[in-house]
Formats: sequence, structure tokens, C-alpha cells
Amino acid sequence: MTIGSFLKKKKIREYIDKYNMLNRGDGVVLGLSGGPDSVCLFFVLLALKEEYGLTINAVHINHMIRGKDADEDEEYVRQLCNDFEVPLKAYRIDIPSMAKESGRSVEEEARMARYEAFEEAANSLKDAGINTKIAVAHNADDNAETVLFHMARGTGLDGMCGIAPVRGDIIRPLLAVPKGEILEFLEDNGIAYCIDATNQEVDYDRNRIRHNIMPELNKINDKALDHIFDMTERLSEVADYISFEASGLLQMAKEEDGSLRKRALSTAPRVIASQALKDYLSGFMPFQKDVSAVHIESILELLNEEGERQIQLPYKKTLIISYDKIYVIDKDEEKTKGHFEYREFAYERAMNYPKETYTKWFDCDRIMANIVIRTRAEGDYLVIDSDGNRKSIQDYFVDEKIPRHLRDEVPLVCDGNHVMWVVGHRVSEYYKISENTTRVLEISYTEE
Repeated sequence: MTIGSFLKKKKIREYIDKYNMLNRGDGVVLGLSGGPDSVCLFFVLLALKEEYGLTINAVHINHMIRGKDADEDEEYVRQLCNDFEVPLKAYRIDIPSMAKESGRSVEEEARMARYEAFEEAANSLKDAGINTKIAVAHNADDNAETVLFHMARGTGLDGMCGIAPVRGDIIRPLLAVPKGEILEFLEDNGIAYCIDATNQEVDYDRNRIRHNIMPELNKINDKALDHIFDMTERLSEVADYISFEASGLLQMAKEEDGSLRKRALSTAPRVIASQALKDYLSGFMPFQKDVSAVHIESILELLNEEGERQIQLPYKKTLIISYDKIYVIDKDEEKTKGHFEYREFAYERAMNYPKETYTKWFDCDRIMANIVIRTRAEGDYLVIDSDGNRKSIQDYFVDEKIPRHLRDEVPLVCDGNHVMWVVGHRVSEYYKISENTTRVLEISYTEE
């Protein structure tokens, strides 16, 4: 099988064009491990180089996990790139040490290191004014294994869609090609490649799927791989539609302060509301995967509940479902503070009362003790009408739908346990100016 027949048989050009992976004049950073998949992609890109006018650079990562074998892989990649005059950036990164320090798995640490290196190389080309893509060599088998892995661990629609053909600048031109046909192409053309012995071990979950489960599925139906790929393509179309609807729902639900209107989410179709919440919460997290299905399900169950509810999120963040709003708070954020100013003067009946929310007048003659500025305490109350009826501060906060997490932050101007002013809200009827007032205490609050 020549490179030309390989490209034609697997419709690789069509797949690249379908997802707009490459445009003429693009730069391509190729992740070149030396394994069969990346070596195959190396020759595919070389075959397309003139047609697309590509600038190809390769990146190789020696993870320093496999000792001499890894060093030999690096040397093979250097020789391959030298033979075909492809610029190469090779990195030696001590992944085991980094994983030990970070607490992440070796696999996760290696993946993160690879993509950081790919981004660094891509940025070099971009700085030279070249529109650049990062090409990685995932194939149809990888896609199927990923779907099965997600199914086993528990997943939603996104996980069932498998590996994306394009994600940002990352492209996967071989995603529709089975591993067997990649190996056949390399063998037919006498192209050498490296073999990672750890891929044969079944200590890793993905290797168990590769060596134990996929062969059994192929016994049931030799087209199992094709059918899984077709399923992910169709589900991706469904996911795109849901994402489109969810984006519209978020635009409709979002308030100017960044919160969401609770009713907009609670009345939307559950599948759309679920995606909208996931997109919304992802904006507060480093990675979308930090928002789990458990978080989304918990939120959906509480949308029709009365009162206020809270759900703990990763990174010390909390989702508040408060009466008619949904929003996220960060417990590590510095609390807003302010300062008070006071002015005392004789009262004259012709004076105009201040209308500002944060400036209030009080009858000095009714103040019994030294005024204290603090937050709520046991026994606090205010007078709510001219008959002297009282309401506890706790009941007032509930009636006014002040979110629970803010109740211990609301400044109170207090005369003992009698709250003269719930700052930003109301004053006690007892201290209001009357025809018997002789002196006025003006208190102004400025938020910093």
C-alpha cells in the first residue's frame, strides 16, 4: 500500500477537509513519539506538504520512564527527522519526579508535559506569523478504547462522543483510521518504528481494554470498530446541537451581575439545562472536567426547591441557589469592606431627608447606648412598625431573601441588640425622625 493509496483508501484528505483541519500555508507541529501511529502521521503530513504548503516541525518527548529504550526512541526520531529534513525539538522531562511532586498519575503528568511542549513549539511558529496546528496521531482504536473507558467509569454525552477530531489548534488526521491499517501501511513500505513495551502490559486500564475487551468485541462483529466510530460521529452532532441550545439558554438566563435566573434553568428541558450548567460552572474552573455529573445532577434536583441551597464545588468554590438566582462564590476571595462617616446636627422641620441607600438619619434622643458597627449576634432585632412590633434579624434576613452566606457579612449599626440600620436595606422604625426629634445623627457608608 503506497502513501497515495493509503490516503485515498482511508479518505484522509476528505476527513481533514471535513473538519477544516488544514489550510494552505499552515504550520504543523507534529507530536512524534516514534511509535507506529506518529510515524504514520509523519509520512502522511510529508505527502500533503506540497499540496497544502505546510511548514512541518516535529516535537519528541523523552519522559525518562523507560531508560535505555526511551533513549533509543529519541535517537530514532532524530534520525528520521534528519533523513527527511524536518526540524525537531526534543525534550527530556523527568515525568516520574514531576508526578511524585504533583501527586498526579504518571500518565496524566506525561500528557500535560507533552501538550505544554507542543504549545511551546506552536507558539514559536505563530510568533513568525504562521497559522499553526498541533497534529497528534490518535486513531480509530484509540477512539473506541476511550469510549469504552468512559462508559466503564461513568460518563455523559460528552464522554460518549469519544475523541474530538479538532479541539482548538489540536488536529487528529488519523482518527478514522484503524490501527491495523496503519501497521499494514508501515509494513508494506518497510518503514521502521519504535515499540513501547509498556503498551503490552495490562496494568493500565486502557491496556486492559485494548488487549482484552476490543478483541472480544471484534469476535462478536468484525465491524465493531467502525460501528463505534460511526456512533461517536452521530453523537457528536447531537452534542453540538445541545451545546448550541445551551448557549442560547445561558444568554437568556444570565443577569448583568453574572448570576443566572433560576426559573430560566428550571423550566428548560433537562438535557439543555444540564449542558448550560456545565458550561456556566466551567467558567469558574481550570478545566471543564472539574465539573462532574454529580455536581450537575445535584443542582438540577434543587432547582425546584424553595429557599436557599448550597453545593460545594472544587477549588473552594460554592454554588448558591438562592431564591430566584444561581451564582458561584469563592471562599478565598477577600470580603468587601467599607467605612462609615458620622455627622450630628440640630433638626429643623424644613430639612429634606437623604434619599441615598447608604446615607440614613436617626433620632439622637432615642439612642440608649454607644453605637456599635458589627455583624449579627444572638438576640438582635429591629422594630418594623410604628406600633413597636419587633422582628428578629434572622427572620428579617429570611423574609428579605438575603443569601445565607452573606448574612454574617451584612454590616449592622446597633444600639445594644437593637439594630438601628441593616446597611444597604432598612432602618428600625424606632429611630426614624419624628416631630419630636431635636437632633439628628447622620450615618453614611462607603463601600471599598
